[in-house]
Amino acid sequence: MGPVEQGLLRQGLRYSLGLRLTVVAVVGLVSLLLGAAREPGPATVLVLLFLAWNGYYAMRTLRVAPRWLVPVDVTVVCALCLLQVWTAPADQHVENSGWVPLAAAIIVVTYPWQVGSRGLVALTAAVVVADIVGTALASPESWLAATDLPAAVAIRLWMVAEVALSWGLYRLVRRNARRADLLVVRGAQVRRDAAITAARRADEREYLAALHDTASATLLMVGAGVVTRPEPWLAEQAARDLTVLGGPTVDTEREADLVALLREVVGHTPLRVRLCGLPTLSIRAVDAVMLGHGTREALTNVVRHAETDRAEVTVSLTGDAGQTVVVEVTDRGRGFDPDEVSGHRYGVARSLVDRMDRIGGRATVHSSRGQGTTVRMECPRHAPPPTDDNVAIISTRFHRGLVWATVVINLAVLGLLDLPKLLASHDSYHPPVAQYATMGGFVLVTAIVAVHTLRGWSLGRWRWPLLGLVLALSVLATAGVPPEQRLGYTHWSEGDVGWTVVLLLLDARPAVFAGVLGGSYLLTFAQTAFGGAAALSFAAAVNATVIVLAFQLAVGMIAIVLRQLAVSTARVARAEEEVRTAGAVAAQLARDRVERYADLARTTVPLLSGLADGSLDPGDEAVRRSCAVEAAKMRRLFAEDETVPDPLLHELRACVELAERQGVPVTFAEFGDRPALPTQVRRRLTEASVWALATARGKVRLTVVGADREVTVSVVAANAPEAVPFPDSDGVHTSTTVEGERLWIRSSWQETT
Repeated sequence: MGPVEQGLLRQGLRYSLGLRLTVVAVVGLVSLLLGAAREPGPATVLVLLFLAWNGYYAMRTLRVAPRWLVPVDVTVVCALCLLQVWTAPADQHVENSGWVPLAAAIIVVTYPWQVGSRGLVALTAAVVVADIVGTALASPESWLAATDLPAAVAIRLWMVAEVALSWGLYRLVRRNARRADLLVVRGAQVRRDAAITAARRADEREYLAALHDTASATLLMVGAGVVTRPEPWLAEQAARDLTVLGGPTVDTEREADLVALLREVVGHTPLRVRLCGLPTLSIRAVDAVMLGHGTREALTNVVRHAETDRAEVTVSLTGDAGQTVVVEVTDRGRGFDPDEVSGHRYGVARSLVDRMDRIGGRATVHSSRGQGTTVRMECPRHAPPPTDDNVAIISTRFHRGLVWATVVINLAVLGLLDLPKLLASHDSYHPPVAQYATMGGFVLVTAIVAVHTLRGWSLGRWRWPLLGLVLALSVLATAGVPPEQRLGYTHWSEGDVGWTVVLLLLDARPAVFAGVLGGSYLLTFAQTAFGGAAALSFAAAVNATVIVLAFQLAVGMIAIVLRQLAVSTARVARAEEEVRTAGAVAAQLARDRVERYADLARTTVPLLSGLADGSLDPGDEAVRRSCAVEAAKMRRLFAEDETVPDPLLHELRACVELAERQGVPVTFAEFGDRPALPTQVRRRLTEASVWALATARGKVRLTVVGADREVTVSVVAANAPEAVPFPDSDGVHTSTTVEGERLWIRSSWQETT
């Protein structure tokens, strides 16, 4: 059982018991104040005792109800019905039989929320039989009179019909609650899968960004000869890089002091950095980490390219009410022309811009030659609230179920209860055609609502003209009933017009719903009062009205409760979903990180560890070469992008650009058509070329050829170091040829069917 169905049953039980307590109290007290019971003393005692039992029953049911409670309650109700000889009015007739049948009717109406279908049939039969016997014992002559028999049958049929309609209402709403649960679960699974996919993609991008800002930057500085001897700051940086590579996922709910984090970042750079702006600023930890990584990347670029040893980092708030966090990194170095930056460069295009995009922010770089560079990063101070589609799903399902239940109730009342009354009293109406027109109008309005619900349409502005039509038909039908027969058996439309009103106003505000529904009754009572004597006494009219009006108000109350329940249940479902999603995402990201770290552990980690503990000398040629190769591999990894037209060429051009920035002249050519290559195949095809581009000290010629579903990547490098073996794997065959100082490496892959 899902949370929507559980919430429905819990709230339904609570409000059904509240309905029972209210209606029984009203009809019982009205009978004492306005009725003339045959035995006032015993009748008063029975009313008070039964009200006390009602309170006890509701209290125990809302807690943990014992199994004996419902059978005892039915026994009490049946006993009350059999004792109507004391509680019935002195002038009792079938349509004015006192408060007990009305109390019994509302009690059995609430049973569908407490017992199963079989138990409901047995309980209803017991109460109806007890009511018939009790009424017959109280006034056998009146009950068996031929003139009163149709009314007597109609009253008992109405009791049974109310139970059936209440059961149908319960079943329809509960079935739609189950469907809502299924939709919520399916939606949660879709969102969970999407969240995992998005989180893996974001974590992969952040991993690449962190790798670029940490290990890649450190190894590239060593490989490019920026650092020529062991330095304390280099050892510290390599140690921090190792920590970042194996670090856990940031807790997105925790907050962190951005300024304190940036102070730590600027404290571990060889530059002299001035930290300006706010003294402290608490934001989401994930945003603080993103801004910290971006700041480190910007400062690393200053070290590598700006030819200055000074920089400035400024933290500020801007925007409406200071809801945007801004971090600016400024240097007065040589600057550059942003238009000349290749799209293959990772730092600005992806490490900064993409990183800020992931947290709903943005990054911009302003620079010009000789005027320095300013990197500006900004993001929202607070995360936007998540949207919750569950509310719409649950409320829509609840509303559809309630509308269909009310349609069934309305048609059942009109066809099974009112139509027999209308046909039996045909000769009493003046004119009869008004009654049939009213009946047809009610059915037509019900059909209109049903069609709109089936199509998923809203009544919109047509609700009020239809409501006006219903009230006008009610006035017309009441006017056609003889004054002395109004509020009696012949007056079939009295009260039952309320069901059509309920159907039209299920989604209205509570005050509007209650006001219009009550107004429809007052309209009928006003017509009856102006007409003179009615078929029922005032007390009997009040009791009869309360029992029907209470059922109709209960449906409206259910609509209100269901709207509230949709919000609260959606909130609970969303919270549970977030917990499950967070667990699934964390587990998947942990597996991904283990796999990534395993890849890094073979090559990157030993280099960083050696630089951190001083066992590797950055001035050693072999160390520089290894760092250059590893940085080039990472550069190829950063360039992976399945959305570009030719990922293979895109990745190779990124590595070519890196080699050219190190002073290696490269000639690059490509020929032929190539099939789409899996990522792992591309990595194997470019492995040898990346190594050659990173280690060559002379001219390099790189060629990519595609023919007959085969792809070949070959590289010829001058003054290359001694070749390393490249074993075949993933269908890629690599051959190496050395001719003097020239090295030729050829890697090929054949697509298989």
